[in-house]
Amino acid sequence: MNTRVYIDGYNFYYGCLKGTSYKWLDPVSLVETLLVRSGAPESTLDQLAVKFFTAEISERAASDSSSLNDQRAYHLALHNHRQGRLQTIKGNYSIDKTKFPKVERDERGKEKEPKFSERVKIWKMEEKQSDVNVALEAVYDAVTDLTLEHIVFVTNDTDIIPALQKIQSHNALKQRSPVKIGLIIPMRKGDSERQGNKSLKDFADWTIKYIHEEELQTSQLPCRVAGAKSAIKPVSWFKYPEKVQEVLNTLSQKGVEGSVPKAWKWLERPLHPADGLEYIEGIPAELMDDEIALEIIHQHAQAYADYKQRS
Repeated sequence: MNTRVYIDGYNFYYGCLKGTSYKWLDPVSLVETLLVRSGAPESTLDQLAVKFFTAEISERAASDSSSLNDQRAYHLALHNHRQGRLQTIKGNYSIDKTKFPKVERDERGKEKEPKFSERVKIWKMEEKQSDVNVALEAVYDAVTDLTLEHIVFVTNDTDIIPALQKIQSHNALKQRSPVKIGLIIPMRKGDSERQGNKSLKDFADWTIKYIHEEELQTSQLPCRVAGAKSAIKPVSWFKYPEKVQEVLNTLSQKGVEGSVPKAWKWLERPLHPADGLEYIEGIPAELMDDEIALEIIHQHAQAYADYKQRS
């Protein structure tokens, strides 16, 4: 079945990626893996495989000063790596002052109802339009694209239920085969703090209730994604960022490789066996989340730097 996938980026981030070292994710690769164990394993991704809905972080709200540049690097990596197979559709990030009731207790220690609580002024920060964009794009594609046989949503947001209902209503009126609906809940297996919304599952032909950690791990982008402008994985997104930074500092210093992009090019080449150093097979850039491999890579980087500086 000809298939297109609609990913709510923020819903996916908070459900699967926040606090992990898997943020440098290739959504197309992940979806290809998940469809194999879905309720429609005969699916074939459309030429435009994924529509990815997100919004640019506001510098005013970012808790980390590098967040905006890290996100831009990721979006550039997606563009360079997948080009026409992934379309990024951006909403916006709003910051407004408003008043909300605060949680208070009465003299008996019982929480007051909001209508009886004092209102306090707060900053309200929201990612806007993505859920609307997901709904509009999916319904429009289902109605107008006669080649589309299967739509898959990656979200846990019940705001898209009207869109699912509209697609089902359209299916009932069509003279051809209905568009099948799949649902992937963006939750990691074993995450007991989050639950999939049951009401969403009622409108899908099949549901994947969680994503395995190994599926995230094997669906990562290359650390450096070449293009007219190369995109490089942010150091803070690695499992061992301090050790990765040490390797990059060693390689990028003057007289060695001279810059971080050139350091990554060095890491994309296999290591050579050397006297007195342990050896690992594979491409160093693909092993940077392995603590033991990272230590060996650092030893080779230091030996290379010493050699370059001597010569």
